[in-house]
Amino acid sequence: MDLDFKKASQSFDSLPYRERIKSVLELVKSTLSIVGKDADIIKPWIRMAIYHTFMVSFFFGGLLCWQFEQYGYGILSFCLGFFLFLYKHFYNNKQEMRMSWIVYETLIGNDPSYKGAVTADKELKSQRRKIAWIDIAMAFVNRGKFAGGGIVKMLMRLFVSGLEEVWDLANHYLIPSVAVDKMELTPAFKEMKKLKDRIPESLVGVFGIDFLGKVVRQVTIPTYVVLFILSAAAGYFGTDFLPTSTIDVDGQPVTFSWLPIILALWLGKLFNNLFERTVTGVKVTYFTVFYTKITHPDRIREDMREELTDYLKLEGVDEVDNLEEQGAEPAETV
Repeated sequence: MDLDFKKASQSFDSLPYRERIKSVLELVKSTLSIVGKDADIIKPWIRMAIYHTFMVSFFFGGLLCWQFEQYGYGILSFCLGFFLFLYKHFYNNKQEMRMSWIVYETLIGNDPSYKGAVTADKELKSQRRKIAWIDIAMAFVNRGKFAGGGIVKMLMRLFVSGLEEVWDLANHYLIPSVAVDKMELTPAFKEMKKLKDRIPESLVGVFGIDFLGKVVRQVTIPTYVVLFILSAAAGYFGTDFLPTSTIDVDGQPVTFSWLPIILALWLGKLFNNLFERTVTGVKVTYFTVFYTKITHPDRIREDMREELTDYLKLEGVDEVDNLEEQGAEPAETV
């Protein structure tokens, strides 16, 4: 199957749902075969998964408390979830930076530990906080897609989508440049412009590709749809044994239970967050390997060099053929 990689957002996005899931699982498997050489690499992902589980659970736990008229506990649960939501970009960047450092240390033949990553990360607080603030700014900019109407709305969507694409790709290279070489952001952005000229011939065409594209959204939306349909049916037909409320439908009172919908949205949002963290972990690993291959090729363990080249070309993913021959046009990084 030939894929069009001319835009960073085009890759797995063009695959049917089942093939997209299969491709992501194959990529995760390939990633684990690389990172499996050191068990500590997965520890930052575990911490992100726990953090996001609590964040989502506190929010929906508040809705459940409200449903059962436990308003005090509901407000407390909401506040805890909201605090975790506000801090999530800073926490995610901290764990991604630590993961990148562990991956790099593994590639060059060391035996890193999570404790060592924490120590190394202390020197990078300023850089990762700046990256987190940019992430937050991009989250606000993303809301601009829904501003205005007609041609204004269309232009805003095009502008914001392009800006997101550029930042996502730039962020992939910023994380390892800071974690590996402890660079400040301004020099890191400048160095990014030079990376393309230093890419090995075997990897030309891969630079500038956000190979997973919008896979998180395209995998989780069908999950939400299925969960919503099932929960709405349960809320309508399960009123005999579930807490109920009355809603107005065309002037007629209808007895309905919101509990199944709250639980379904809880599960859907939890799946969304954990899947997104998994995709992020794959990207951090992939681009750390790529960055190391470009900037410090002589430091990589000799027994891993050929394996890493195949990994970067996505050889382990059946749906991706001849990535390096597809003549990709990299997105502008900065």
